[in-house]
Amino acid sequence: MNKINGSCLCGAVSFEVVNTFEKLFFCSCDQCRQITGSAFASNLFVSITEFDWLGDIGNIVTYHVPGRDISKSFCRVCGSGVPWASGDGTMMIVPAGSLNEPVNVFERVRIFASEQPSWASDLAQVTTHMEFPK
Repeated sequence: MNKINGSCLCGAVSFEVVNTFEKLFFCSCDQCRQITGSAFASNLFVSITEFDWLGDIGNIVTYHVPGRDISKSFCRVCGSGVPWASGDGTMMIVPAGSLNEPVNVFERVRIFASEQPSWASDLAQVTTHMEFPK
């Protein structure tokens, strides 16, 4: 099995996961936008049996949205999003940006696009820079 590594920004939290994902979900629902502070969440789902924490997990904090099966785990040192277990405990939700290596994913899917904010539409038309513009 081909495994890849992921971590938070400061490296206090790290993990490895089997590098075979059925779908990458880009979710623009109100809750995912608020919990990420972005136009959408970018999450991969994997069986909990294909995921392992590396080292100490004492720096992980998890917030559960009351009444919903939505959570956010993050590093208490740097605040970066890290994986968390689904409500039924069978899957790990892996923030795509937390992976340190290229991902093998079969399908990319946008969900709750009807809740996407107007400022995040037509992104293909936005001026692109390879680094922070001067």
